[in-house]
Amino acid sequence: MTKLLNHPQVKPLLSDEHFSVDGTLIEAWASQKSFRAKDGSGDGDGANFHKEKRRNDTHASTSDPDSRLYRKAAGREAKLCYMGHATMENRHGLAVAGLVTKATG
Repeated sequence: MTKLLNHPQVKPLLSDEHFSVDGTLIEAWASQKSFRAKDGSGDGDGANFHKEKRRNDTHASTSDPDSRLYRKAAGREAKLCYMGHATMENRHGLAVAGLVTKATG
């Protein structure tokens, strides 16, 4: 990315002052059924998880252990996901940095 940003045709397009950071949820490919208790307790194949209290500190996905259960707002459904972060140069709309992290919260 550094090599691209230092390219002679790209460098003049970058501003020193007009940057913003944006974040979004990236839904994991793991199924809700794969989110099971870490201690092995619970019911069978994970298919009947409705009305069950599940949290990141007591449960983990068996198919994607890095994904985390995250709720974007109160009252919304919690999903297994990651957080995506992007730094944008606002004048010309160039993405100058990107990062994907574990969802926390």
